[in-house]
Amino acid sequence: MLSSRDSFPVDCEMIRFYFFAGKSDLKDFLAIDDFDTATIKTILDKASEVKALLKSGERNYLPFKGKSMSMIFAKPSMRTRVSFETGFFLLGGHALYLGPNDIQMGKREETRDVARVLSRYNDIIMARVFAHQVCW
Repeated sequence: MLSSRDSFPVDCEMIRFYFFAGKSDLKDFLAIDDFDTATIKTILDKASEVKALLKSGERNYLPFKGKSMSMIFAKPSMRTRVSFETGFFLLGGHALYLGPNDIQMGKREETRDVARVLSRYNDIIMARVFAHQVCW
């Protein structure tokens, strides 16, 4: 099992792509330890293929066509937002940004309720949070 402390060139954005594109048996991606080394190699190989395809100008590879993703940002990040929105768009999907003032999980709205509502309307829920912990 690969540990997050191991020195392995992991492209986390592409792991998320691989996971959410339905190529994994996992229902939730919570930690890098959820993947064995062979799976990570497969993910990185696919990432390389997709990157080359997009770099060549190909715009017909749309695994997320008709899909929507809610992006919850408790901890704002320009790079994370731009990479997810752009990547999801280039692969056919629509991303919806929900910043700290849009959703205040645990304050205005219970995390459980947010998850329930968002999962009804979206195919994917992505969250950038301050502490990595299971909230629901």
